[in-house]
Amino acid sequence: AQAHILQYGESIELLVYNDNSKDHSLHLHRGEYQVVEVGPYGDAVANNHTAVEFQKSGPSPMRCDVVTVRAYSYIKLRFHVNRGMVALFHCHMMHGGYFGLAATFIAAPELLQKYVKVPEEAIRMCKLQGIKTSGNAAGNQGFDMTGLPLPILVN
Repeated sequence: AQAHILQYGESIELLVYNDNSKDHSLHLHRGEYQVVEVGPYGDAVANNHTAVEFQKSGPSPMRCDVVTVRAYSYIKLRFHVNRGMVALFHCHMMHGGYFGLAATFIAAPELLQKYVKVPEEAIRMCKLQGIKTSGNAAGNQGFDMTGLPLPILVN
């Protein structure tokens, strides 16, 4: 899943469009988001199909970690980075994953590096494979991803 690095204190909004005839349940592992807006999209607008009415949240939007985006609609989600975490955002429908409906959020990586202790066995296995054991995912400092290993593609 595509990775996005988020800074501590940052708030982001995700706008997810569902331009097909199936509903999609979206899940954020290790976090929660607010549903701030929903509305019709694509064929629903073109064909005057109003299964989903436009709605904007009030001053205290609902918080959840799973929400369904109805067929031919969109949803706007918001979440605030208030701790270090690696969170997977994905569709619960199997074919949603096949079409890339997934993202990884690396939130407050400086907090993760400071407070998360990597088990000694994992460090030993990395060293045996020639994988760096300090710094970011590429073994460097900050956002320098030079030398990041390429993903393994399986046919």
